[in-house]
Amino acid sequence: MARSGSDNLLIHALGAECPWALLDAQGRTRKSGSCPPDAPDWPADRSQTVLVDAGRCMGLEVELPELPSSRRLQALRWAAEEHLAGSAEDEHVVAGSRDDQGRVACVVIGQDAMDEYAQAFSDQPAERMVPDALCLPWQAGELALAERKGRILARWGRMDFASFEAELAAELLEGLIDGEVAVIWYGGEQPGWLDASAITKVADSQSLDHWLAAGAWASGINLLSGPYSPRSAVAARGYWRWSAGLAAGLLLLVVVSAAIETRQLERESERLQSDIEQRFSEMFPDVGRVVRPREQAEQELARLRFGQAAGLLDLMNRTAPVIDSRDDIVLDGLNYRDGELELSLRAPDVAALDQLEQRLRALDLAADVRSASLDDDGASGRIRVSGGGG
Repeated sequence: MARSGSDNLLIHALGAECPWALLDAQGRTRKSGSCPPDAPDWPADRSQTVLVDAGRCMGLEVELPELPSSRRLQALRWAAEEHLAGSAEDEHVVAGSRDDQGRVACVVIGQDAMDEYAQAFSDQPAERMVPDALCLPWQAGELALAERKGRILARWGRMDFASFEAELAAELLEGLIDGEVAVIWYGGEQPGWLDASAITKVADSQSLDHWLAAGAWASGINLLSGPYSPRSAVAARGYWRWSAGLAAGLLLLVVVSAAIETRQLERESERLQSDIEQRFSEMFPDVGRVVRPREQAEQELARLRFGQAAGLLDLMNRTAPVIDSRDDIVLDGLNYRDGELELSLRAPDVAALDQLEQRLRALDLAADVRSASLDDDGASGRIRVSGGGG
């Protein structure tokens, strides 16, 4: 059995190579390394905490009444679904703690992503799995930042967190870094775009692994729940299965009661949905069909506050995988104006830029190579991209 009372093994699941650190009870690093999860060289007899990419997760705070555990998961899915673009049935939703206003913290991750992590660590005694950026310390009025393997971890709220590629983080975090927010740097290589004068404090008294390990336990979140529960929890539940027959009659009553209460909740949900749609239409009369009121309201407010930011993020999300798939193409810079994203690129030759243009057009994007030139190092050029394919 893993020894959880003394040392803790922290494993950061980032791609093919996973950085790991063995920490003592005071959070000091005793040993560290990096290896593939299918060929581990970390100590095998320690309690394991696995950190996963926060960019594949979403943090939420939802209104959820006190409910029996048998009904809590479904109610949590319904509450989380209002924040999602698709059905919550395809997502793994995990609840955390409740704040003093009664809001429940929760994390949503796609089941495909969760299956991938569960498979990668299926032979390991992992006890806890948490989004990495959620583990950064945070207080109101702060922006917590760190770097690990070329990714920037960021946390700016109780459940507001993310991770970005280092070269994209400057654009995505620009609106958060201002004189009213204290920027705290918790470790890793500081990116060139982050001016030292913008950093309020460097937390250099402890290692980044120390902060992440402490934050993992303090977060109250464990993605290893439900069908992904750790083997120790599954074994513990097995000791109680023999008593299920004695409770069969009571269980039937509970199921009937739950069905009645579920129907009552559905009716209340329908009434609340009608009230929400009416209020939404009063506040945003220009929006036609109301599908997901909270998400649509956030989008409308985002347009008022940040102008074309939604268009920028959409174009970046669609173009980034195409550029990342070409190791021989380097992004030197980008500029966004009037719905068009201009990419400054370097490539081995002009033909590579033309090929990239064709791949972007295949994604139903309008793409044009606006300028291209050759020098001793290869070709440099600009490709202008917009949402309307042609």
